[in-house]
Amino acid sequence: MTSVLITDDHPLYAKGLEITLKQYCPTWEIFQADHIETARTCLRRHPAITLMLLDRTLPGTDGLSHVADFLKHFPTLRIAIISASESHQHIQEALEAGAAGFIPKSASPDEVVIAIKRLLDVGFYIPTALLNPTYTRPLATDTHLSAQQMKVLSGMANGWSNKQIASELGLEEGTVKQHVYAICKKLDVKNRTHAVQVAKMRGIIC
Repeated sequence: MTSVLITDDHPLYAKGLEITLKQYCPTWEIFQADHIETARTCLRRHPAITLMLLDRTLPGTDGLSHVADFLKHFPTLRIAIISASESHQHIQEALEAGAAGFIPKSASPDEVVIAIKRLLDVGFYIPTALLNPTYTRPLATDTHLSAQQMKVLSGMANGWSNKQIASELGLEEGTVKQHVYAICKKLDVKNRTHAVQVAKMRGIIC
C-alpha cells in the first residue's frame, strides 16, 4: 500500500494536501507531521512509508539539512521538497541534498497529483516550467563533459539503464558506469537522476 508522510507546519496547507491525495486515491495512507522530530518518530513507527513531502522551512530548522539522514536510515524512502519558493537555486539545492523532487506550494491540485504519480512511478519530479535552461550556478572546478560523456548523459536523460546505454554506444557496461560516476562527480550530484535534472537546469542538455 502506498503511504505518504506530509511534513509541514502549516495545518491548512497540510490538510489541503491530504484531501487532494485522498481524492486521487482513497486507499492511500496519509500521515502528517509538523516538525522534524515528529516526522522521524512517524517514520520509525511506519518504516514502509513510500513518500515524504517535506517542507523546506520548518520550525527551527531547514528541511534540506535532514534529507541525507532520513535517506540513510530509510533507504527506500523518496523525499520531495515542498516550498513556497520557486527559486532555481532552491530547486538545485534540493536535488543536491538528495531529494527526488521539488513541488512548489503554488501548484494546483492537479499538478500535485501529477507530481506524486511521477515521483512514485519514475522516481523524480521537477515542474517543467521551473526547468530554466539559462540558469547557471558556479560549478565544480572540472565541469567539462567529453563527447562520450555527453552521449551517456543523453542516454541517462532518456531513462536508459547502463546496459542499454552500453548497447547503444557500443561500450562495455563497466565503461558506462565509469562515465556515469564521472558525470555525477563533475556536476556535484549524488546520483544519475539528479545529474539529469541539474544538467537540464544548467542548459547542458535540453
